[in-house]
Amino acid sequence: MTQVSRSAHVDTFTRENLPPRATWPEFLFTLPELQYPPSLNCAAELLDRHVQSGAGARRCLVTDTEEWSYSDLQARSNQVAHALVHEMGLVPGNRVLLRGPNNPWLVASWFGVLKAGGVAVTTMPLLRTGELETMVDIAAVTMAICDHRFIKDLDAAAPDGFQIFTYGGDDAGDLTKVAATKTPRFKNVATAADDVCMLAFTSGTTGKPKATMHFHRDVLAIADTFSRHVLQPTPDDLFAASPPMAFTFGLGQSVVFPMRAGAAAYLLEQPSPPHLLEAVERHGITVLATAPTAYRAMVPNLGAARLDSLRACVSAGETLPKATWEAVHDACGIRIIDGIGSTEMLHIFISAGGDEIRPGSTGRTVPGYVAEVQDPDGRPVPDGE
Repeated sequence: MTQVSRSAHVDTFTRENLPPRATWPEFLFTLPELQYPPSLNCAAELLDRHVQSGAGARRCLVTDTEEWSYSDLQARSNQVAHALVHEMGLVPGNRVLLRGPNNPWLVASWFGVLKAGGVAVTTMPLLRTGELETMVDIAAVTMAICDHRFIKDLDAAAPDGFQIFTYGGDDAGDLTKVAATKTPRFKNVATAADDVCMLAFTSGTTGKPKATMHFHRDVLAIADTFSRHVLQPTPDDLFAASPPMAFTFGLGQSVVFPMRAGAAAYLLEQPSPPHLLEAVERHGITVLATAPTAYRAMVPNLGAARLDSLRACVSAGETLPKATWEAVHDACGIRIIDGIGSTEMLHIFISAGGDEIRPGSTGRTVPGYVAEVQDPDGRPVPDGE
């Protein structure tokens, strides 16, 4: 299934720059939960649906200093969408660069872009001027939303005519102040399920970073496969993760997975191993996601930590050694869920949970995906070879 739908994008840059059809994956959509309608805005499914169903008062985003409900996030996301459209002139399909650590206004900005039919280009907060220049050029970005603490390098990277909203500062033009003047209601752009909604950049380890393109339906699909079948979240879960939203691992664990289930996410700007452990104890985190390096650093303190709330730990980003898995298990009894994912695939597609976890083995193909081992000539390799 590679036929594309009629696009809602006025700015057709992403549709015109999709990779050649021959390089597309084969979209099988074998699970009933992957049967999405032709018109789909993932912001409506992840956010608005909960408010419309009467769950708007449920907590959605949690920090050490504040808590936003689903209704709070919806209102602020709608106000951001208005600010983008009426102050910056955004039209559907425009790319908007997002820059900042994991915090509620970054999440509201991400949803505001999607609601307005834009394409979110979330970037690592610690990228420097040259790296930002590359991304702005590749994605043909003309506007950005940036945490005021990280504006210096973005200002230096911005070409002529580039528009920037900062948030969190005292400037009269700060996004939080401009948004507060807007109505909290916004009519989402009726994007196609296969309209691009985000560009995620690879790390550039093999050369120049590449922008991977993901549709609205793709964002929901990662929740309806790995999260639904392996993590099995409920509305009572509280997720926490160390990766920034610019990493698709972090986007899934801190935004997409909890909100697809009507759960909540704890957002931490400086997610060091000690801070993650403190968050579990202080806030009752139930689902934690970080890299093997962080789990190894936690081991000496796991035995004394209060981890009763924690029901699932996810590891990705690098190989999870059997020794690390066993050290964590021996210290506190937790069975880490390992996973293989990639920016190109958006999130994890090989993993195992519960009784299927085998230390030292990543797992099985996640329901909804098909994988096979091939020889150098592209032929499937039999089991055991």
